[in-house]
Amino acid sequence: MIVHPKDWRRVGRDIQVDEIEENIHNSLSRIKCNSLAFSGGIDSSILLYYMSKVHPKVYAFTMGRSEDHPDVESARLVAKEFPNVEHIVYIPSEEEILENATDEEKALGKEYEGDAAVRLFYKFVSNYTDSIVSGDGIDEFMAGYYAHQETPTEETYYEYIGKLQKEQLIPLDGNSGNVEVYLPYIGGELVCLMSQIPLSKKVDKSNRKKILQAVAKGKVPDWVLERRKRGFLSALWSSEELEHPGVSVVDDISVAPEKKRKSGEKSAKYRDSMKQVPIRAKTIRNKGKKEK
Repeated sequence: MIVHPKDWRRVGRDIQVDEIEENIHNSLSRIKCNSLAFSGGIDSSILLYYMSKVHPKVYAFTMGRSEDHPDVESARLVAKEFPNVEHIVYIPSEEEILENATDEEKALGKEYEGDAAVRLFYKFVSNYTDSIVSGDGIDEFMAGYYAHQETPTEETYYEYIGKLQKEQLIPLDGNSGNVEVYLPYIGGELVCLMSQIPLSKKVDKSNRKKILQAVAKGKVPDWVLERRKRGFLSALWSSEELEHPGVSVVDDISVAPEKKRKSGEKSAKYRDSMKQVPIRAKTIRNKGKKEK
């Protein structure tokens, strides 16, 4: 009989979606942190769903350049789906953005993106909590980039995994300061499961993150699955910089697939939702501290 490793039955088999779901839930249960870096996209919305099941109170933090930033709009709508979630939106002033940037970032014109944006976000978060959950790493292992969809090959897949440490994790480790960051999506058990799923089940020419879409179904609003992918790179970009041909910032979130909006047009559901959500929260009850 096999005596080592004890968990040998975990490898070399067909991985089911419910195993991914169970692992995410169990990982968040063990982490014991009730604050989340929240963009309103599929990755962070899945985390919010499970965290809302694990904790009596969850604090979701979102940063955007303006009230109509896609992350801010989307995150507000998703957060409203969970009654035990307190949503904190950070819209930094121009002065805060410039004070945060290094001389080198200013010289390169990068005061509004990348490391500068991440550093500013965690500086803000540190005023409220000493730990937070983030969804970094899932795009690499679940084929979440548009490049994966355009060229769904193993070469593309492993190229992005190979860049994860240098381009995302090491910078995040430094830019997050003293805030303890938990990354459940790259935990050893989940990576083991994801590595056994064929690439064709993760991505094709029509869809990215096929497994995550299956996980999210019925847990978050359906329109989140169709939302255009963005990242922290563009969190501080202006509305004009975020626009891409044929699609406005408002169109970036489709309140429902059957109610696609024309450019600049907001649905009644969207307008009503915005009336009920504060533009910017300045304080948090209990400061969203890590649960003991």
